[in-house]
Amino acid sequence: MKKILTFGLGLVALFMMASCSSPATPGKAFTQYVDVLKSGNYEKFVDGFALEEGVSQEQAQQQKAMMASLISEKAGQEFDSKGGIKGVEIISEEISEDGNNAVVTFKLQFGDGSEMEDSQDMVLRDGKWLMDANK
Repeated sequence: MKKILTFGLGLVALFMMASCSSPATPGKAFTQYVDVLKSGNYEKFVDGFALEEGVSQEQAQQQKAMMASLISEKAGQEFDSKGGIKGVEIISEEISEDGNNAVVTFKLQFGDGSEMEDSQDMVLRDGKWLMDANK
C-alpha cells in the first residue's frame, strides 16, 4: 500500500510540473529555426511556418515545397554571397496579451561581418511557437 501511495504522489508531482512548464519563448523558437536555416535545410525550415488554418495536408505540403524552393533560390543565394549566416541575436520579443501571438525582433550576423535587423511575426499553435506565414 505504501508503494502505491508513493507512486501516486510521484505521479501527481510529475503532472503538476508538466502543467506548470511553459512552451519555449518565441525568441528561442525563432533561434532554432535560424539554426536550421543556417544548415541549408530549407524543407525543414519551412516546417516552422504556421500556414493558413483549414488547408488540406496536401495543400500545406505544396505550399511548403513552394516556400522552400523560393527561400533556397532567393535567400540562399543572398546568404551565401554574405558568407552564410553565422549567428542570430534576439533583440526583443513582444507577446500579445492573449499569449498567442508575438513579434520577434532579431539581428542576423553574416560571415562577411555584415548584419541585418528585421522582425518576424510568430503564432502559438498546439503549444509550439511557429513563424506566421500569413503576415
